[in-house]
Amino acid sequence: MVKPISPRRYAAHPSGRPVLVCAGDSITQGVISANWVRRVAAAVAPTVDTVNAGISGDFAWNLLARLDDIIACRPATVTVLIGTNDAAAQISPRWSDAAMKHKRLPQRPTAEWYRENLHRIVERLKSETSASLALMSLPPLGDTADGRWAEIIAPYNAILHDVATQTAVPVLPVHDLIADLITAHQTSTQWDGTRKLMIAALGRRLLLRQTWDAIAGHNGFTTTTDGVHLNEPAAAQIATLVEQFARMPGETG
Repeated sequence: MVKPISPRRYAAHPSGRPVLVCAGDSITQGVISANWVRRVAAAVAPTVDTVNAGISGDFAWNLLARLDDIIACRPATVTVLIGTNDAAAQISPRWSDAAMKHKRLPQRPTAEWYRENLHRIVERLKSETSASLALMSLPPLGDTADGRWAEIIAPYNAILHDVATQTAVPVLPVHDLIADLITAHQTSTQWDGTRKLMIAALGRRLLLRQTWDAIAGHNGFTTTTDGVHLNEPAAAQIATLVEQFARMPGETG
């Protein structure tokens, strides 16, 4: 299978082919989550190169700070999936405190700060590249389409749609497609809103060599392994959306 490369590595040795850059956090990076970018790379190769610009734990502010690397790739297409960590920071002070320390954030995350950073991301990509650009709505938190976790993610998706409307950028409906999977196969498992399952899931992956789907099943989830990171069926939904966008007439394909 074709393996995507990092922005800096690609910019140092461009191939001359059209470039698709997938920007985001761990859900895009695909190290502690099923790797949808790799699926896309295999689908659009060999005519399009795919760059994985996802970094685990990133907030919109972190992505904004590293846009130079993405712009240096001279992308033909860019997708942006960012905001899950911004939203998750609202779960508890302990969660946001840990995120601020780990990601060296200059302030405590808020919804309005997310709006500001996302808008700046879009404006820079539109003004400093000729790429076709799409935002992606944020997947559900907690492997549920309603309740407390839905109430946390919903304002951030509303902001994302507002920014997309203001900047005339399309939104790929990640949230709706994954919510449909959850609704079709609803389980009784309730995520506790902590990182405990993330650590356990990573251990099962690295030590026991279990698949993401097996880990999700062990924890009783439908679309996530740990309440946040995606299993293969959910990742496949994103891959299909991005592949279709990349192949639209006038786009990279």
